[in-house]
Amino acid sequence: MHRTNGYRGAGADGFIELDHELRASLFGIEALAAAFSEQRADVPAAELGRLAQAIASEAQRLRLMLASRDTCRTSFDLSEVIRPAILMTRARGVEVREAVPPGMWVQGFREDAAEVVLALLDNARVHAAPSAVDIRAVVHAGTTTLYIEDRGPGITDIGRHAMFKRGRRGARSSGSGLGLFIARRLIVEQGGSLTAERRPGGGTSFGLSLPSSAPGWSQRPLPEGARPAAAS
Repeated sequence: MHRTNGYRGAGADGFIELDHELRASLFGIEALAAAFSEQRADVPAAELGRLAQAIASEAQRLRLMLASRDTCRTSFDLSEVIRPAILMTRARGVEVREAVPPGMWVQGFREDAAEVVLALLDNARVHAAPSAVDIRAVVHAGTTTLYIEDRGPGITDIGRHAMFKRGRRGARSSGSGLGLFIARRLIVEQGGSLTAERRPGGGTSFGLSLPSSAPGWSQRPLPEGARPAAAS
């Protein structure tokens, strides 16, 4: 079974989570398509090409969510994975300032990492508007951490733990409250972590951490509960 279907388990909760992800993916495709259609007269050809690539990437993610197949952990360049989510967020009217150089390789599930980045950017769009969002990455002790940071109202000590609970909604949210709950689950299942802290100077800083890797690394699915070793 495809990994992004397999983790949910049976029952109503599983269907709710799947419905949430499918709706988010469809909304993303609609937003990108609208940006492509409405802005093509004013956007450079290269940027239009990237928008088209982002539409294709999101459509592929939707297809993979509906597919049933085995998968494996692989290495991927973090800078390439975050690009479609950044384009999609900019198309929704959010300023995104990105400083992630090419060649920051991590190991995990590429589609899931892209899904989590989009969820974090969308969280900033909803809760921190009109703040710009800064994205940077740091490598330390075999781990690469992607920081997604805003200058919104920030979080309390209690809030930074509660925001990852199932059904937790912020004051500005009208959604299901599943976005951050699913995001953390997707990252933990591939040997990583997702945290939220108060950003110095105001705002919120999310840290998405995955094992650092080298190009070409891959690993078949591990037994349930096992965690991958970081690639050297």
